[in-house]
Amino acid sequence: MSIYKTLEISDQFKRVFETNKNFRFNQNDSGSGIFAIKARDKSFRNYNSGSDEITTITSGSISTNYFGLPTWNHINTRYYKHITQEDKPLIPYQSFDIRPHQSRSLHLSSSVFSITRDVIGEKIKPGTIKLTDTSNGKTIDIRDDEDGNLYDFNFSSSFAAHKSSSFDMSQGIDAEGSGSVIGNAFYSDGILVVNQKGTYKDVGFGTGFTLRYQSTHKITEYEYVLRAPAGEFNMTSNISVTKGRAGNIKVPQTSSDATDTDRSWVYNLFPPHQSPGNYGTGSFQSQYIPATQSIDEITGSSWYPYVSQMGIYDIEGDLIAVAKPGQPVQLSSTLSTTFVVRFDV
Repeated sequence: MSIYKTLEISDQFKRVFETNKNFRFNQNDSGSGIFAIKARDKSFRNYNSGSDEITTITSGSISTNYFGLPTWNHINTRYYKHITQEDKPLIPYQSFDIRPHQSRSLHLSSSVFSITRDVIGEKIKPGTIKLTDTSNGKTIDIRDDEDGNLYDFNFSSSFAAHKSSSFDMSQGIDAEGSGSVIGNAFYSDGILVVNQKGTYKDVGFGTGFTLRYQSTHKITEYEYVLRAPAGEFNMTSNISVTKGRAGNIKVPQTSSDATDTDRSWVYNLFPPHQSPGNYGTGSFQSQYIPATQSIDEITGSSWYPYVSQMGIYDIEGDLIAVAKPGQPVQLSSTLSTTFVVRFDV
């Protein structure tokens, strides 16, 4: 039986929490989830795309060319050319992702790793990036520091000194290369930029690379406490409790040639017979008469209905969720029964 009851505000709860998922890509995945592209700076005067640094990515039977100069200028304008809060109102479309304790500089040549929205969720989780690149027989382990700086993990001490000195260039410099800020991660956009200089000149385009990170996705959990006080929900309209399984719905007399106009065709939506046999055989009836009696098994004082399904409706009366217990739960005539319904979106 469909019985409606208004929920108290105190019985409605909403919680938001963040979930993470591990992802792993390598050079063979370029063009599918991740794109590794070269970015190059030079003059736009008399630009000739044929002489530009081109990254060709093939996905299936489709090959696409990405040009180094436009890529570099896009990255520069979006993330490096204007990075102060004062500049922000002048370029409202930009996604600066400015973080404290972050250093930004863009080399004349860079490797850009672009990760699609489908596999970063809302953003990349800060502190989870690990880019392992093998070039010229040497493996480089690049990490992020949660503030959007990419550094060589083999020079983590050098990087720590450089960062703690507010990125003083006289601090944290090593003979083999600073190992300090070699690029940046823009978590919300799924963009990694590695400056191609010195040891890192072939990152992304050497023998191979592996990129690991965690994506983030916020989930909203709704919880509703449904209460059935003793004696309140003590009826059912389930057809199985009526004699002859006749149910409780009445359909007036209709004819087999009834038209849609008068809506009397609805009898076709009911079972073949209001008292079907073991196999539900029989013909459609021209009318359905509701049962006047319940089966004998439920007439005793010990019987009480079972709950097999609960619906949650919004203020407009639209069904927004259906909850089903693992098995039907019998209500009590003396005790209150409480159901807790949770679902995530």
